[in-house]
This record gives sequence, structure tokens and C-alpha cells, in this order.
Amino acid sequence: MMATNLAPGVHWVGAIDWNLREYHGYTLPGTTYNAYLVRGEKTALIDSAYAGFENQILGRVASVCDPGEIDYIVLNHIEMDHSGCLPTLVRKMPGIPIYCTERAKTGLARHYDTSGWNIRVVKTGDTLDLGGKTLTFLEAPMLHWPDSMFTYLAEDAILFPNDAFGQHIASAARFDDQLGKNEALAHAQKFFANLIIPLAPKVLKKLDEVGKLGIAIEMIAPSHGIIWRSYAGDILKAYIDWSQGVAKDKVTIVYDTMHGSTTMMAQAIAEGVMAEGADVRVCLLRDGRYEGTHRSDIVTDVLDSKAVLIGSPTLQDEVLPTVAGFLSYLRGLRPGRLGAKKIGCAFGSHGGMGGAVAQAEEALKAAGIEVIDGGFHVNYRPDAGELARAYELGRKVAREIRAR
Repeated sequence: MMATNLAPGVHWVGAIDWNLREYHGYTLPGTTYNAYLVRGEKTALIDSAYAGFENQILGRVASVCDPGEIDYIVLNHIEMDHSGCLPTLVRKMPGIPIYCTERAKTGLARHYDTSGWNIRVVKTGDTLDLGGKTLTFLEAPMLHWPDSMFTYLAEDAILFPNDAFGQHIASAARFDDQLGKNEALAHAQKFFANLIIPLAPKVLKKLDEVGKLGIAIEMIAPSHGIIWRSYAGDILKAYIDWSQGVAKDKVTIVYDTMHGSTTMMAQAIAEGVMAEGADVRVCLLRDGRYEGTHRSDIVTDVLDSKAVLIGSPTLQDEVLPTVAGFLSYLRGLRPGRLGAKKIGCAFGSHGGMGGAVAQAEEALKAAGIEVIDGGFHVNYRPDAGELARAYELGRKVAREIRAR
């Protein structure tokens, strides 16, 4: 196993998980657990991986130096995909200093037996001098756990931000220019949409804080996915845009159907959106096994849409379970925390008293989405007049987003 060189004395020594297909509730094509070795007169290991990946990390370290030469461990985040190797590392290197935040120290004791561990608590502005290489620590609570921090390597202008700016992808490519800018940004968008949306105000605050430090950032080395060396500015801008709610003139229609009636409505609405020249994405939920139908793919579309429409038939006076599950996921992400508000409404068919449309609109409001229509529901199958109304609803939504 070989390390990858980032800069003189700086190496990627992480692990590739080719098999992971689900994480934090969303789908992915594998991932990487990025760890980094920084060597000056002293040597520091930044982050690790799940337990079981120690051999990959230590094998890559061994391609650079004897693992016994590691003098310090820097832990940016205690989640087990970054800290799981620590018990093994501490056993192999008893007494090694572990640098982390106060909250990380507390959290580590809830995950592992840390008795005898040499934990050194750091705060924003603290430094670790490796001799020719200087690490500076910046606390980043709730990006995305309370214990998180960034580490900055001054001499090489490299930011190690742990989960921020990451992507879940298993690849032979280590850098953005190897994977390709567009693909790298697409994976980063899905990561942001499924993990970072609720933290958008904190993202903007932290980026502003980093900007005020006046430090150069020439490379961003996150703890998942590729390393940003050619397009660091692009991912920084993308995070600002996504956090501010910058979106396309695009409508995402999310629905499921029992006997096809809600499908008829969704298609008519989509035709109305297209008639006004706006983009539209129509997402049939089903069971999430098919391309683009998983909730994690759909919220990625929601992120760069100005409008979200939810369709559901009424089943036993309730929203269809597949739609209810999606709405629960959307409420948890709270896209209303993005800088610009999204608009939305609900539609569907029913055979009795209905109820699903009103419930879906309440869920949209709970997610912070501005509901612009009183709900559109039909009894059984929509007739020609109701399909015409659905078409006009699509046009109305398209005109509304284009005016924003």
C-alpha cells in the first residue's frame, strides 16, 4: 500500500472502502476515510478511520516512514469513521499525545476506554510546531458534530476540515483534477444536501471566520473523497452558494402513487413548468431501489431547486408511507435554514375524505419551505378540467420561481 504525496512532507495515508453503499441514511458508491501524515522534525497523523481499516492506514504510513516515528495524533472529529482506529494506534504507540477539542475529549470517553490515553485539549488559535511544519487548530462546533475542528498547515496552505467539503466516493483518484471538476462537485453537492443543509448558517459563519484570518488556502484535504488542489476556490464558492440558498429556476416534484392518479397530476404539473421554460425533475419515490428514486438523490435535486412539490394519494387518512418517510427526512434536513427560502405546495388524489395533501403541506412548512398554494386534491382520477388545473399550477410555480 502506498501513500500519496500532497506537498513536501505531507501525505495521504487513508483507507478506501469500496463496498459501502449506505451511510447516514443515504446511498453512495463507496467512500474513503482520509488520514494525513505531516512530517517536519516531528510527525503528526491527522484523523484515522473505522476500526478494521488500521492495516490500510499503517501500511500507507509505512511506505513513508516507520509508524513508530509518529509523534502526535490530531483528531479533528470523534465520529467512528474518523476515530475507530485510535484504540489500536494507542496500543501500538502507548502514551502518544492526541490533540482534540474539549468536547472531543468528553465524547471519546463515551466511545472508548480512554483511561491512560494522553489527550491534549486545544482551542482555536492553538498551534503544534512540528519543526518546519506548523499546525493551527480552529474549533468548528456542529460542522458537523459538537466536537469538530479544522486543522491548518501554514507552510503549505493546506486546510484539513474533516467532514466539511467532503464527498462519499471510492475511487483511485485522490485529487479533484484526476476525478474531474464536475464529478467532484456533484458528489460534494450530494454530501452537502444530505449532511450539511441544517448547518448552513454555521457554514457561512465559519467561512467568514476563516476569511478574516487572512490565511491562504491552496489545498483543501477533507476526510472523505477527493482532495481539492485545482478547484479549491470552486468548492469554497459552492459551499457559500449552497448555504445562501442559491438555486436554479428548477422545480423538483416528489411523489408516489397507488393507481396512477397522482402520476397523472405530477405529469401535468411538470408539463406546465416546462411550458414556462423552467427546469423540472420528476421523482417517483417507490421503494428507493431504482436510479434517482432514493431520498438522498432527491434531496440533492431539492438543494438546487427553487420549488419543491409533494404528491401523495391518501391512504387510511394519511400520507402514503413512502412519501411520509421522505417528508420526515426533509424535515430533518430543514432546508429552511438556507439563506433563500424555497417555495412549495402539495397535490394528490383520494377516495374518501382526503387528508394527505394538507399533511404534506404542513410537513413542507415544518421544513421551512414557503407554501404558496392551498393544496390541490382530486377525488379518484383527475378529469380533463382537473388536469388542466394541474398544468396551470405548474405554470404558476414556474412563473413564481423565475420572478425570484
